[in-house]
Amino acid sequence: MSHSIPWTFKTWIAEFDNVDLPIGDLAHDILRDPDFPEEDHFGTIHEHLYAKAGGNPAVMEAFTCAWSYYLATR
Repeated sequence: MSHSIPWTFKTWIAEFDNVDLPIGDLAHDILRDPDFPEEDHFGTIHEHLYAKAGGNPAVMEAFTCAWSYYLATR
């Protein structure tokens, strides 16, 4: 039996907007990015953030950690 997950990474991370931590900064940026992918795929989101952030290691680490946390909540 297949269960539908009621959220995507984008809707999940919205819960962290205004949190004073790197995940909150990431959420803030994602929610204000009109080009952020709707596709819930690590590679697609990673490529998008890498291009937007110019490969900034802090942004990429925040995303990788957030993605792991996101997967753990599914």
